[in-house]
Parts: sequence; structure tokens; C-alpha cells
Amino acid sequence: MSVGQELKLLPCELSGATSIVTDRPIRDLGENRLIARFRALASASLGPGVIVGPGDDAAVLSADGDRLLLLACDMMVEGVHFRRHWATPRQIGWKAMAQNVSDIAAMGGSPFAAVASIAAPGDFPEAAAIDIADGLVAAASRYGASIVGGDLVGSTGPLVVDVAITGWVPRDHLLLRRGAAPGDAVLVTGSLGAAGAGLAVLEHGLKEPDSSLLADVLRAHHEPQPRLNEAWAIAVTGLASAMMDLSDGLADDLPRLCAESGVGARIHADAIPIAPACSWVARRLNLSDLAFALSGGEDYELLLTCPQQAVPQLQRAVLDATGAALTPIGEITAGEGITLVDAEGRQRPLGHGFEHFGDT
Repeated sequence: MSVGQELKLLPCELSGATSIVTDRPIRDLGENRLIARFRALASASLGPGVIVGPGDDAAVLSADGDRLLLLACDMMVEGVHFRRHWATPRQIGWKAMAQNVSDIAAMGGSPFAAVASIAAPGDFPEAAAIDIADGLVAAASRYGASIVGGDLVGSTGPLVVDVAITGWVPRDHLLLRRGAAPGDAVLVTGSLGAAGAGLAVLEHGLKEPDSSLLADVLRAHHEPQPRLNEAWAIAVTGLASAMMDLSDGLADDLPRLCAESGVGARIHADAIPIAPACSWVARRLNLSDLAFALSGGEDYELLLTCPQQAVPQLQRAVLDATGAALTPIGEITAGEGITLVDAEGRQRPLGHGFEHFGDT
């Protein structure tokens, strides 16, 4: 999650209750409510050069010429986002950078420069530290960014990798979470659920060395591929009304887009493109592939909206530019409710994705 996403303000937090501070643990407050309070504090002191402050995948700052400056940050903490006995150090570095690139992509932008910080215990192996740096550099180079600095500190706690990134976006290509309107189509790039299925494979100890499907979900979990080219293809059309990346899962991220746009949504379960490897893992573990697609998180696909009549043109633009699919999965509705409709037409709440402090 980026600076913009981490400082999301919920409408219910606009009341005077945001000024009430207690000594209760933040796990009782919950991630979204705590973010709301952070956002209220930060938003009260925004300078004149801030075009978009807290509340999106990245902040948007004024710049000279026809470009805008993007700024985002995201950290990874051992035991929360990764475990060292599951991921190689290079994979940890790659993922830390890739998730930040995804935030820049979600705004329609191009990554430019990043700084990376590592907090590690004193007995952390030198080779592992260099491999993390190698992963950071490899991902930055792959997507056109330069690592221009950072920090290295000793830690008595878990390993932490933190990245802050800047990017550029043409003024007329900027895409925000706000802008979706009732009647718009809701679409996603690629397919969902593979990264969540990869985590389940690790948690359950599922092993099948010769399975390409098993390798697919593990790769999706450890080495996400931000949809940078797809985002550019979408942005240049000028047809999308709102966009963000899927980091915490459709069930958590769609409500964020809807809250920023002041709308609701209706999603059709049988329209959601689920990765074949995800479905294979779900069958092997007797779990739901739809649950992985909705709540697994870390897919880093793009979630966007556009007028219904623009869907075919957007699909062609993305397919022609990247070969990737862009799939309609529902529509934006008036009001605030978000529902999931199954194949029989039954409706239920969308559910929830990953939330920090939710299980602590």
C-alpha cells in the first residue's frame, strides 16, 4: 500500500469523532479508521503544490510543464508480508520495489526514482543483504526507475524493507480513485487469485515439484509483475473514469475506490477472471478459488471503471498494446452498497480483504 492508500479517509470519520484520541490498542480501532485519522491530520496542512494528497495510490504534486510528479511509499515487514524461510532475499527485494511501481502504474504514470531503506538485525547475513539489494535494483531497472539512495539501520526486531518512489504522469493521463459514476463498468486486468493461492501453498506445505501450476502461484506471490504497460495503454485512451491497483484484494480495494468516488457497486461472481493455477490450488486444498480472487490480495492487477460504451475500445487498446485481457466484472451503482451476485442471481456482501491489525 502507498502513502495515498495508507491515508484513506472514510466518510464516517469526517465527524467530530476523529478528534477523540484514546489509549486503546490500535488493533481495536482497525486499519481503516486509524488511516482515516492520519489522513485528517495530514490533509489539514497540505501545501499549495499538492494537487492530490492522501487518499489515492500515490500523492500528486505540481511540476513544471505538462507533467505531474507522483510520490508513493510502501514497506514490507518480516512475519507480516514475507517469511525468510519461504522467500529468497532477492524475491523480498523484488517484491518491495514491484509493489511501489504498481502504485505509480495505478495513476497512469511512469516510475522515475526510488529510495530504499532496510532495517535488519546485526546477525543478518551479508550475502542476504546484498541479495535484497539486488532484487530491489532488478525490479527498479525492469520498470525504468533508478534507486538514488536510502538508509540502512540495525534492528532488534524483524527485517523491514521500505521503499519510497517518485514518478511522472502527463496531466491529461492522470487517473485517480475518484471519478467512477453510476452506470460505469467495473473492469480488471489479467486474472485474480494466484498470489493468494501461492501464500496458501506455503502455509499448507503443498508440494508437487513438477507442477507448472504450483510454480505459477508461487511466482505470483513472490515476484509480482506490475501492470505498467497496461496502465499506460488505459491512460492514453482517456476513457477510464477511475483506477487503482489491487494490493489487498478486490473485496478491500473496490470499497476504497467506491468510497473515493461516492458510489456503490455490483459485482458478478461468475464474471471474475480467476487464474487457472489458483483454481487448481483451491481444488487441491479444498478451498474456494473465488475467495482467493476476492480476498487473497497482492495480485497487483488494475481495477478500473469506464462508461459502458467505452469497454470494447479499452479492451482493444490493452490487448493490442500488451496482449493482456481486460474483463468487465460488474457495474457502478448509486449509493454506498457493494454486493456480489452469484450465478443464480443471489446477492451477498462482497466480504473483506487483508487488513493490518485484523488478526493481532
